[in-house]
Amino acid sequence: MLRIVVVGDVNHGKSTLIGRLLHEAGSLMEGKIEQLQTIIAKRRVPFEWSYVLETLQVRRDQNICNDISQVCFGTKRHRFVLTEAPSHTEFCNGIPGAAQADAAILVVDAVEGVGEQTRRQVYWLKQLLGIQQLIVVVNKMDCVAYDAGRFRMIETELTEYLAGIGLSPIAVIPVSVRDGVGITEHTYTFEWFRPTLVDALNRLTLSVATPHEVARLPLALDFATQI
Repeated sequence: MLRIVVVGDVNHGKSTLIGRLLHEAGSLMEGKIEQLQTIIAKRRVPFEWSYVLETLQVRRDQNICNDISQVCFGTKRHRFVLTEAPSHTEFCNGIPGAAQADAAILVVDAVEGVGEQTRRQVYWLKQLLGIQQLIVVVNKMDCVAYDAGRFRMIETELTEYLAGIGLSPIAVIPVSVRDGVGITEHTYTFEWFRPTLVDALNRLTLSVATPHEVARLPLALDFATQI
């Protein structure tokens, strides 16, 4: 059982990715999608794969993730526990969800690209929590007409930054969660790219840390405060 934390900037598609992945992996309970469609029809809003995870009323009403969601699914090779960590700065930038993770999936919006929050999150994953296995998912490729050049630009920028903090991603995968492209199957849409997200997940290994490798979180102490 591998534990994976899913991180990324606000609205880059973390919840949507997990919901779609669970559906395509056949890990949803029978009737779950029909149940969601009934709820959404009553609310008169478009269907979103993120609703698969959203059990709190506030998340549907405000369209944000303000808690840590955990779900399980499997492939032919591994069983996984996926943790979706909040990306908003007021929710601790997702660190609570990453504390026991063996690996991380970083979701990056193909339109917005690599921002400050993206860099901050992967820095903390590596430097503070010691995560060595990282899969990068460049989502919303449908919004850039599946442009290989745009994907390569994001891939280059991010891998150069990761190299600077001593981290090499297992894979950088272009996907369209909305269209279901690049998640579990190859499609003609990506004639220029073959591996899928599930291919990358199957390459992960279980992390076994020695006592000297256990991640530690530094605490800032206010010595001016009288105790």
